[in-house]
Amino acid sequence: MLVFDYRVKDPTAIANNYDFVWGARQDHMDAYRTANPNIVLSYYMTIHRDDGAFDQSNIGTLAYWQQVHPDWILYKCDQKTPALEYSDKNIPFDITNPAVVQWQIENYVQPASEAGYDALAVDNIDMENIFGACGHFDKQGHWVQLYTGNNNDVHWQTDMANWVVHMQTVVHSLPHPLLLIGNFSTGVVTVHAPTSQTVLAHVDGVLNESSFTHFGNHTLVGSDWLHLVQYIDAVQAMGKPFFIVNQVQKKLAPADTEWIYASYLMCNQRLASINISGYKAYGYSNEFPELKANIGSAKSDMYESQNAYWRDFTGGEVVLNPNNIDTQITTSGSATYVDPYGNKLDHSFTLPAYSARILLRS
Repeated sequence: MLVFDYRVKDPTAIANNYDFVWGARQDHMDAYRTANPNIVLSYYMTIHRDDGAFDQSNIGTLAYWQQVHPDWILYKCDQKTPALEYSDKNIPFDITNPAVVQWQIENYVQPASEAGYDALAVDNIDMENIFGACGHFDKQGHWVQLYTGNNNDVHWQTDMANWVVHMQTVVHSLPHPLLLIGNFSTGVVTVHAPTSQTVLAHVDGVLNESSFTHFGNHTLVGSDWLHLVQYIDAVQAMGKPFFIVNQVQKKLAPADTEWIYASYLMCNQRLASINISGYKAYGYSNEFPELKANIGSAKSDMYESQNAYWRDFTGGEVVLNPNNIDTQITTSGSATYVDPYGNKLDHSFTLPAYSARILLRS
């Protein structure tokens, strides 16, 4: 998968490397489809901010929205500060307001459908109230409190889930229907919470921006790694694609990309897709030897052996050690192996803690 394409100069040259583009530029669509008619192109918008690719003048300023729709703005509990996300200056809205949702449909959803996109890429479907949203003012200027402002707020979670349920119905019923792909994050809420399960039931695919590198902060290991693999498996078992975005905040070494790609191979049930990029360094088409490894198709699900996790493929094996101690690995049979870089591998080797090997039959 490709996460945005605003730095891609020639879509035709890369179109066959991808099956999905999260946030495709409209002026690239014809080139993609000419080179790869099966590629899925999505239109980007956020779930509760005035932020989409079909820009309009004045959008994004607090003064503008205070003038035209002051009752739409979502504030923190001080009743003064908009509940902005990160350093994004786009204004957050109260998505329980039907007028807000209708505005989103008219300004983003319907134009995306009419432009010929295949999917709606909805960012920041967060079960955590990360930025302390609290409430809004009504048209008479009276404060309406919606949330506690705390990170874990069931009312916030419910409103996120309700928006997804409604929007999926909308996009599926358009004259040119769209899929709903969500950048979905649960945080402390967990994927097993009822509201999380509602979201998963009403998206057509999941993008995970944390994945095996936890937003580029650290490598996911131990039980956290295993739980993510199980989660990705579970979403695919629902017949839905899972888009695994792995950000890194350092210069990538071969061991880093081999770990990420091996993790992906452990849980790909034919509906998973992977992206590796620098931290928030989206828009590029990145090439890695691991992603071109001719390992064939999976012969089995992941299993444990020799204090590591394995998966068998028609063209080799993947072995991964998510634990904090090294383990000794011995391959079975007489087959010889090379790594994705063409280096010959011994039949017996030490697999360090938090590392993986992709074994290609030579």
